[in-house]
Amino acid sequence: MSDTPSTDPAAASQASVDRRPVSRIGRSILVTIQVIAFVIVIISVNYLSCAKHERIDLTERKDFTLSDFTEKTIKGELVKDRQSPIKMIAVIRRGSPHFSRMRNLLDEYKRLSGGSISLEFVDPARQTDRTLEIEQLYGQPYIEDMILVDGREQALDTSTDTSATNVDGTPTENAVKKTEQQQLSAHVRTLLVKNLYLEELDQFRNRYISAWQDEDMVTSSIIGAIEGTPRKIYFAADKSALESSDGEPPWKVLYTMLAQQNIQLVPIRLTDIDSIPADAEGLALIAPQYDLDTREIKILTEYWDRPKSSILVTLDPNVKLNNLRIFLRNYGITPRNDRIISVEAKQTLSKVRAIFARGAEITADLGGQATIFDGSSSSLEVRENDDQLMNRRIRPIALIQASEGWWGETRYQEENPVFNKEEDHTAPLYLAAAVLRGQATSDDTAQLVSKMVVISNTDFLSLKNTRPEQADFVKSSINWLVGREDLIGIGPRKLHRNKITLLDAHNTFISRIVLIFLPAAALLTSLIVWNVRRA
Repeated sequence: MSDTPSTDPAAASQASVDRRPVSRIGRSILVTIQVIAFVIVIISVNYLSCAKHERIDLTERKDFTLSDFTEKTIKGELVKDRQSPIKMIAVIRRGSPHFSRMRNLLDEYKRLSGGSISLEFVDPARQTDRTLEIEQLYGQPYIEDMILVDGREQALDTSTDTSATNVDGTPTENAVKKTEQQQLSAHVRTLLVKNLYLEELDQFRNRYISAWQDEDMVTSSIIGAIEGTPRKIYFAADKSALESSDGEPPWKVLYTMLAQQNIQLVPIRLTDIDSIPADAEGLALIAPQYDLDTREIKILTEYWDRPKSSILVTLDPNVKLNNLRIFLRNYGITPRNDRIISVEAKQTLSKVRAIFARGAEITADLGGQATIFDGSSSSLEVRENDDQLMNRRIRPIALIQASEGWWGETRYQEENPVFNKEEDHTAPLYLAAAVLRGQATSDDTAQLVSKMVVISNTDFLSLKNTRPEQADFVKSSINWLVGREDLIGIGPRKLHRNKITLLDAHNTFISRIVLIFLPAAALLTSLIVWNVRRA
């Protein structure tokens, strides 16, 4: 057999085709188009991710998600009905350890607002001109990191003061300055970053951040900046104990809660007045220790008969208030002379386990949730669906009910109480109720309805006893009383930080892993890959 080369013409032709030079111009054009398309895709993805993005909170308790109350505030009529956006200016150093947290928080406010909030970050170390401009505009020199919330409308109205105009009807320079100063004082809030967190001392007497309350304070500042002058709820100071031997008195805790809602709790003495002031958004009776006399009941009744009146009552079960009890009973809520208790393992329990009722507007977001009321609690008789009350357009509503296994003990002063179905009160046992007076179902008269909230416990209004859900209930009740139904919801929680103490041995071990073992593992892996490819 000979080894002569093949003379097949088809094979020779195919070989000649395979040996033709490759056309690189076409490939270059194709690669160029691919590179351009790749760059366009990358730019588009980055633009879309910056313009339209959503944060995902993977923490178990949703610690970094804005609360329901904040979301309702931002998306509610209070913000959406404005002609101009709310301005938020964060004057914070980029080198600050709190810059990243503040940026993420305020960006979330801006994103949820849908354009109703404008946000600007200013670095005072790099943007000195802008910092000085802010100082001139707001009269607030930069001393430390701060956040400015400007709720003023762009157009300032000076037409109401005819003495502040020129001959041609234009406002005078002094009138404009006066109006600007009034607007600045009423509608601009300043938050220092150092006030947005709480600090504690560790075992080595070093300070560390134990909890954040930034969302709570920012949301409160937005409400205050929009509304301007705080609303007023008058507090009958001459009927309550102004001081407490065990911490702060209940009215001071309520004062703090109301301040966060841009509401001022103003003390008055019923003995010194003939009627509740006309600018009152509500009247509060906080743990009254003295009963109202006939004249004071008349003042209370006269105020309650006004359109849009509102009353908040928290009772101390240890004090008998016969006249106030008669007043409340006339509107479907009767405080009983008992104590809500339970017995377990021969021990009498007075810390009532209760559940927020469903169906009420105040407890719309709390319905079905459980809570515990510290201290003494008496039960309330709530005459829901009573025909006589309905004919008078009075509607009592139950808000909080004791759980199963509790009863209203009438002989609470005796030891070893035992349930007696003939004397004691059985379920349902209510700890809080509300009253609507007027035609609440009609749009024409809904704004004229009077409202009342009665709570048969006051001990929960203390710094050590107030639970988050109870604070939400009080704030929701207040917003309901003053006509802010769109702000009823669960408020922000304080984000607590737990400090972990590492021993020197643990710190050394972590440093060795990061500085030695991890780089060595990466180097070893690269050598193995290089050796495999080389072989």
